[in-house]
Amino acid sequence: MSNLQPPTAKVVPHATTTHGETRVDNYFWLRDRKNPETIEYLNAENDYTAAVMRPTEELQARLYQEMLGRIKETDSNAPVRRGPYFYYTRTEAGKQYAIYCRKKSSLESAEEILLDGNAMAEGKKYFRLGNFAPSPNHNLLAYSVDFEGDESYTIRVKNLVTGELLADEIAKTYYSLEWANDNHTFFYTVLDETLRPFQVYRHVLGQQSNTLVYHEHDERFNLTVTATRSRAFVLIEIASAV
Repeated sequence: MSNLQPPTAKVVPHATTTHGETRVDNYFWLRDRKNPETIEYLNAENDYTAAVMRPTEELQARLYQEMLGRIKETDSNAPVRRGPYFYYTRTEAGKQYAIYCRKKSSLESAEEILLDGNAMAEGKKYFRLGNFAPSPNHNLLAYSVDFEGDESYTIRVKNLVTGELLADEIAKTYYSLEWANDNHTFFYTVLDETLRPFQVYRHVLGQQSNTLVYHEHDERFNLTVTATRSRAFVLIEIASAV
């Protein structure tokens, strides 16, 4: 253990000037995840961590089993009623991701599985579901997925009547998404180069180009879109943690 030495990232000064102020980031090069040197350094960090933690592997296994034993693996959340449907998610023992379901009219009705996160994650190194938005008439589902772990999501649309995916696909989006009441249009946010949600776009199903609705130029603020409870309006919310 005493001979272990942590890897050292090389110093490559990178200057960025914004609003007349210059900042120097010596490790800017690590942002490039396609750079072989970045991958080599991250692997070295992982190897070092594994070596340092190796004496605790038995304890880690015991703690994991103890925590797992306190979790109800086969479970379901409280159903939420939207129109004629009850929407809910459930989990199954031994499976890592949630299953997204609904029942029509009554909780005694037959279950309809809309998305199975376990099937969607199969063969992927990472999976996370972002948006989950049924259309007002409940015939379509707009949802988004992240397969990279960078919180940049790709929107897809599923026909819940036929089970088919529409051709519509929008990359580099963020969490918020809301349908218009025509069941053919939705609003969503996109990310800038710093992964800040800074623009709201309108998408009409089947169209290749999307319409910019709002652009937030102030880098301190993030955008989200949300619908009022009555669904009479779609709102653009602007917020800053600063």
